[in-house]
Amino acid sequence: MKTISAYDARTKLGELLNEVYYKNEEIVIERKGKPMVKIIKYEESVNDKDDAFHKLAGLWKDLDTDKMIKDIYEARKDGSRHKKYLLKR
Repeated sequence: MKTISAYDARTKLGELLNEVYYKNEEIVIERKGKPMVKIIKYEESVNDKDDAFHKLAGLWKDLDTDKMIKDIYEARKDGSRHKKYLLKR
């Protein structure tokens, strides 16, 4: 694991990114001799995609689907296209 000062990290950011990404290095950035952050390679996993889907699906958990369907049919009858189904006021 490589350690580098915050100043050097600012001046050599592109080089550090290449080391982390292509060489799988881990780099610790320190300020005044104190470790502040660690840079590691980002690897997307299947779980990341699943988590994103579950967060989105959670948006609809409180949705009143019966009311939404009723509103859609009413909007079709009167020609209105301005119903706000997902907004709570």
